[in-house]
Amino acid sequence: MATIDEAVAGYVTAIKSMDIGTLMATLTPDALGKAMAQMGSQPPPTAVKDIKAEKQSEENGEYVYHLVIDAEGGAATMMTRWKEIDGAWKVTDIGQA
Repeated sequence: MATIDEAVAGYVTAIKSMDIGTLMATLTPDALGKAMAQMGSQPPPTAVKDIKAEKQSEENGEYVYHLVIDAEGGAATMMTRWKEIDGAWKVTDIGQA
């Protein structure tokens, strides 16, 4: 199984390449619902130049990473909460940081 850092790096790569299949497979149903609602109210940044993952905390096997996104339309920071579920790292919560 990938480490948490490898899983986050893979997720960042999927965002950069807009690999929707990988992104959706990484999100739990709750996180996917939040991501969809968020995209409706605030569209995702376009023309992403760079994304940096910054580990914020670890508690009870859950990790919080902030994804700092630099895009042509400006910068944004997204909070992602990760947990190992059935042998794979999944995003269980997502939101504005």
